[in-house]
Amino acid sequence: YREEEPASARDLRRLRALAHHKFTRRLQSGALLGRDAATPPVEGIAEMTFTRTSSLFLLLLALVVSAVALTSMGLGGWNMGWGVGRGHMGGGANTSSAPVSIGSTSESVAIRDFAFTPGNLQVPVGAKLTWTNYDTAPHDATAKDRTWGTGILNKGESKTLTFDKAGDYSYYCTVHPSMVARLQVR
Repeated sequence: YREEEPASARDLRRLRALAHHKFTRRLQSGALLGRDAATPPVEGIAEMTFTRTSSLFLLLLALVVSAVALTSMGLGGWNMGWGVGRGHMGGGANTSSAPVSIGSTSESVAIRDFAFTPGNLQVPVGAKLTWTNYDTAPHDATAKDRTWGTGILNKGESKTLTFDKAGDYSYYCTVHPSMVARLQVR
């Protein structure tokens, strides 16, 4: 069994081979040295220029390969389940301005799809809140003023905190700082 190479990879290989062939012909003819075939070579200059030109060619090739790789990542081609294509280190939703959800003395906040749900929660003093991470990426919930936090939660992990004092808290995920939510304790 042999897997067929995708047409785009095959085309890219052909283009590279053609570019290398043209580059080699131009180098051998002296065109890359700034002289034509009729100009006699200067001893030692061709070797130096070949080394410098080869280095430039390899650098250009590395840049092209890097650009292709980065484009692939941006299109989600290397998505590792951590939302790499969506901004793994900083991606996420700001749900703090969502309509207020009025909660009871025992509430849950889901961390899913790089967002806190509910994102704007109001609970009474003494309420117990449980944050549960449903994403494959690690998350936490930390007050912007750092007065409380859940610590890092991996997929399936939860943390419950009790809020004994009234306050209005903006909180976020320290791993993905654009994940922001609001908690009102009344």
